[in-house]
Amino acid sequence: MSRKPPGHSWSGFTEAQGGCWTSLITLGNNGWARNPQSEELMPKVLNNLLEAGLGLERIRDAMGSLGYDNDSLHQLDHWESKRTTGKFGP
Repeated sequence: MSRKPPGHSWSGFTEAQGGCWTSLITLGNNGWARNPQSEELMPKVLNNLLEAGLGLERIRDAMGSLGYDNDSLHQLDHWESKRTTGKFGP
């Protein structure tokens, strides 16, 4: 688990893009584990970020900069699969 440090700003991102991070960070508090809430929300949250112009690699880089470990970031790949194919995991 990792959290955005107090006063952290999303340097290099638009205000709209920065606003999209809040939901992802909230859901990431458990390493983006698979549960009913995440099943419903993660595909939507990722879609919102992608629509804001952020690709998955940029999302992973930003989350890594906050201290999310490789296992947690790997979960994002599974959620991207859920978003694009409807199935969890690569």
